[in-house]
Amino acid sequence: MRDARIFFQSVRSVLGRVFIRSALYITALLFAFAGLSGYVYHQAQSERADQQFLQMAGSHANMLATLGAVAIGNSDHREVRRLADAMRHELNVTGVDIFDANGTTFLDELARPPISSASVREVLRTGREIIQKRGIRLALYSPVVNSGRVDGVIFLAMRQEQAAAANAALLRQTLLTTGLFVLVSLPLCAYLLHRSTRGISRVTQAANEAAQGFLDTSLTPQGTGEVRELQVAFSTMAQRLRATIQRIEYMANVDHVTCLPNRLKFGNILTKRIDQEKGASGGLFLIDLDRFKAINDMHGHEVGDRLLLLVAERLSALTQKMVDDGLETTPVLSRWSGDEFMILIPGVTDQDVLHVLAEEILRGLRQPFRVDNHLFKVRASIGVCIYPDQAATSDDILRCADMAMFSAKQSGRDRCSFFNVQIRKAAEERERIEHHLRDALAQNEFSVVYQPKVHMTTGRIIGSEALLRWNNPELGQVSPFRFVPLAEECGLMPAIGEFVLQRSLSDMRDMRRSGHDLTIAINVSPVQFQADFFTDRTLGVLGESNFPLERVELEITESALGASPQQIRQQMMPLKDEGVSFAIDDFGTGFSNLGTLTSLPFDTLKIDRSFVTRIDEDEERRNLVQVILLMARQLNMKTVAEGIETEMERRYLGTWGANIGQGYLWSPPVSLAAFRELVEQETVFDMSGTMQSRTSAHL
Repeated sequence: MRDARIFFQSVRSVLGRVFIRSALYITALLFAFAGLSGYVYHQAQSERADQQFLQMAGSHANMLATLGAVAIGNSDHREVRRLADAMRHELNVTGVDIFDANGTTFLDELARPPISSASVREVLRTGREIIQKRGIRLALYSPVVNSGRVDGVIFLAMRQEQAAAANAALLRQTLLTTGLFVLVSLPLCAYLLHRSTRGISRVTQAANEAAQGFLDTSLTPQGTGEVRELQVAFSTMAQRLRATIQRIEYMANVDHVTCLPNRLKFGNILTKRIDQEKGASGGLFLIDLDRFKAINDMHGHEVGDRLLLLVAERLSALTQKMVDDGLETTPVLSRWSGDEFMILIPGVTDQDVLHVLAEEILRGLRQPFRVDNHLFKVRASIGVCIYPDQAATSDDILRCADMAMFSAKQSGRDRCSFFNVQIRKAAEERERIEHHLRDALAQNEFSVVYQPKVHMTTGRIIGSEALLRWNNPELGQVSPFRFVPLAEECGLMPAIGEFVLQRSLSDMRDMRRSGHDLTIAINVSPVQFQADFFTDRTLGVLGESNFPLERVELEITESALGASPQQIRQQMMPLKDEGVSFAIDDFGTGFSNLGTLTSLPFDTLKIDRSFVTRIDEDEERRNLVQVILLMARQLNMKTVAEGIETEMERRYLGTWGANIGQGYLWSPPVSLAAFRELVEQETVFDMSGTMQSRTSAHL
């Protein structure tokens, strides 16, 4: 059964070829044409033989009628019989009979053939000849006409004795002629067909190979005419399709900025080198460029892309240097995403060796990069995962390297961090916080507290800073240092920042209605400030609050000033025009420069708590703070000193000219009710920070 199926499949495959099918069709047509031609020829010859036989019978009848007309008319039986006997000896004549005008025969009964009396009477009546033919037998009734009258009837019975042999000979001749025609025509047609279809089978084979994905097949044009044109067109199409597929594969697997393997390609490499390779081991570096977004924001993505290309080239040189220095494996470098790169180092699991390699990368990246007239100092954080000790699958290895990289950033950036159990726990805790954070606003878990801002000279509360707090039923009180960075990464900060703005303005409006004219300072996160809709949304909230805009101050950290000064002004000026003031928060901890600071419309400079803490014990801090305060006075900016906790710190800052103080020396951040109580008691603070009534303060 199986052999029969294979046989039929082979036959079907052979019959599927164009030349074979066409040859069969042509052969069938030739045979049909030859057969039809032979049949027509045979029929024509048969009819011709019948016509000749009829003519012979008619000739015999006419001759007998001519010779016997007088004898028949005179009823000369003897002469009639003699003529009849003579006619019987003619070729093919099997019987003769002669009748007079009355239908009476002249012959003896024994000499008469079987006749039809009705036919005799019909001829005598009409004078017309009657021919009756059955097969090879012929019966002819012919009238004997003399002077316009019918004197008698001659009957001839004839037999085509040689008709069968003649027909057989004719058939043989017809078949021979047909066979010769087919034998001559078939090779000629086959040759012409082969020339006209030569190459179609190769095109079909190449098309089937292309359908199966094999586009590198070679197709040499053959044949003539349209077949050759088809081969050339198909070959050109296959070449272009192959080039297009190669281009698509390149674009799908290679990063267009750095020409390194992209995320898709590197993922396939990890699958092959780790998941599919038994006993695979090694290390994976996840390299994230620190604060690269600020470069894109300030100089544009074109400059950022060119810088990424330079970073990629330097990383390639560093990995090649690893090999040149004796590394017994070839690292695989990839641009993973945005400002992230990956390096796979197969076969190396020694943490000390990997640490040395990571430090070499960090040192190499610290060398400046030049793009046109810009000189960039790039720093990076590296997360390292060793497999299979710390993770077994490529997905787990990537996650572990990402967690280690995040730990390096949290530890101060510009360093490498190896994955460990503590990092996993911290990441799980971070994920847990993020999960609850997404629903915190909807669940009304956020609140706003207020820390008093005190005039350094009079000791009076002149306003407050609104601070965000989060109390989750499961997590408890979560520090802003833990959830604010997460909210910024998850894109939740604009909505949360808008909540703080609405709540604090609403609270201060109520305080104002109670007769307390206070300022309110509200923090704006970098993510919130850099959003395109920040200005419009903020103006909308401020307009709906019915709170005096000149009593509102928005605090922006230095890290939000990464964009160009022109972009920052575009965000600030519509609010400034409405009376809102701006403070630069945590001054001295970011990357702003004096040029940026002087070109922007800031009203207040806030000195970060890191410069204030233990200022009495650190002369360098004291000198730095004095310079900051002097600079602020020269720029006509008010100053706020944060984090004042001791009388000595307050005394130093008050003496050097700080305008406003804020810190635990006076009060920690408190609820609205507690802050209202401080204000309604008309609280002032003496020079030591001790709370007094207004009366005692003026004594």
